[in-house]
Amino acid sequence: MAATILVVDDDDPVRVMLARLLRTHGFTVLQAAHAAEARAILEREPVDLVISDIVMPGESGMELRRAVLETRPDLPFILISGYSAEGPAEFAARTPRTIFVQKPFAADQFLRLVEATLGTGHQRSGS
Repeated sequence: MAATILVVDDDDPVRVMLARLLRTHGFTVLQAAHAAEARAILEREPVDLVISDIVMPGESGMELRRAVLETRPDLPFILISGYSAEGPAEFAARTPRTIFVQKPFAADQFLRLVEATLGTGHQRSGS
């Protein structure tokens, strides 16, 4: 069964592009335009990976990650940002199952990272 990935980004074209890329490689993709919407999706849907922009209005991607750690500590996160990498990279390095990726990134490298993060022999959460 295909892994389910939640893509969280307030920039519609970026979110849609990532969702399309992931879908064309066989993943099931859910989308959220901000952290509050992502939280609602996470409460009702089984998700195997979250890919979130860091800089968003309201709650940031790092704040979303901190909140999700409380209830789903094993849920992997890939945080993405086009801004300075020092703070987010340090946050990811000390936060379990969290990876930071600097924008822009090559699609093929990003897909390999997603597959590696999900691991081989992946099973959908909740099944």
